[in-house]
Amino acid sequence: MKGKLAATSISLILFLGWGVSSFVKNEATLFSSVKPSDNYSNNQTSNQINNPIPLYPPFLRVDKPEVKGIHVTSWVAGESKLFNNIIKLIDETELNTIVIDLKESDGRIAYEADIPLAISSGSIQKRIRNLDVIIEECKRHNIYKIARIVLFKDTYLAEKRPDLAIKNKRTGGIWRDFKGDAFTSPYIEEVQDYNLKLAEDAARRGFDEIQFDYVRFPSDGILRDIMYPEDHSEEKAIAVITKFVNRAKKRLSPYNVKVSVDVFGLTTLSDSVGIGQNFKQLIDSADYISPMVYPSHYWKGSYGFKNPNNAPHEIVRAALRDAIKKSTDVNQPPDVVKNKIRPWLQDFTLGPPHYGTAEVRMQIKAAQEHGINEWLLWNPGAHYTREALKPYWKSSADHETSFSN
Repeated sequence: MKGKLAATSISLILFLGWGVSSFVKNEATLFSSVKPSDNYSNNQTSNQINNPIPLYPPFLRVDKPEVKGIHVTSWVAGESKLFNNIIKLIDETELNTIVIDLKESDGRIAYEADIPLAISSGSIQKRIRNLDVIIEECKRHNIYKIARIVLFKDTYLAEKRPDLAIKNKRTGGIWRDFKGDAFTSPYIEEVQDYNLKLAEDAARRGFDEIQFDYVRFPSDGILRDIMYPEDHSEEKAIAVITKFVNRAKKRLSPYNVKVSVDVFGLTTLSDSVGIGQNFKQLIDSADYISPMVYPSHYWKGSYGFKNPNNAPHEIVRAALRDAIKKSTDVNQPPDVVKNKIRPWLQDFTLGPPHYGTAEVRMQIKAAQEHGINEWLLWNPGAHYTREALKPYWKSSADHETSFSN
């Protein structure tokens, strides 16, 4: 399936401190220096003919599997011992995918990105000292690599460039949510280009997929204080967000990467959630969509449950049922829709009960009951429940039996 016996041997070598393959040092310059023209959309064909060097490094790419993945922060990715433990977990279980934070919700970019605005604003904080080596190591273990880029929640850039921030109409300053975080404006093209250039840089370095998070307007805080354009409305917000995703797809098309988006779990239930995310429009635009159907994030009474957090199977099943129902049409039959939905599932505890093996497996089971076989697990500290994951050497029947109660 993944060449895991060989990969396990490689992991052991890594633990002994023998290091990673050295050839990446010679090859890294190949793709880090290749940049498409800013107006490539008008001359993409001529670029491909006249430039014999590919816009992306095919030797680092991995064929897309039936994704079973985990999220890893930039801090974890940048610490070799912690990252080696993540690689080992993937090698020894059914996991085959890693989602690495390149730009997190504080707005800091975690590696030495070749982005002019990132350099001039000082947003680069090298939490990942050698991203190219990490990409090569994932390739050696045949791990599908997703680059997570937080978009419009960007306190750092908003503070460095207030002209790009969402403003407070009452104070005239930067608008902030209840946590004191700020957003850059999705309406501003320079903000969009900044994030798209980062996505291009990630694609050039060898990521297989680009995942956009916080692809939305603010959701909490004193929203009435936000200074929006006069014609701002829910419909306009949805149009701006959807147009951005379509633009990203077009901009990234020369790089042969997939494009995915993270959305609120509530978007599977409602078409108007006030943040510019419309599930149907976004699933039509992106290659994959990941609703964050964490049971702990649903309010009391959701789907008839007094404590949704205590009903992981039922909540995830109901949310994904609604996602399929609202996305299916003549152009995208149920089977196509199911293959594009890849939910974020909860592998963390937020209030009672404690989430462990049973709770994680119940969520996976809920997705599978709808014919949705791809999923991602979220834990903010990258501490995942190993017992909830199938050991790769066991048959499906054996493992499912161990989780049945």
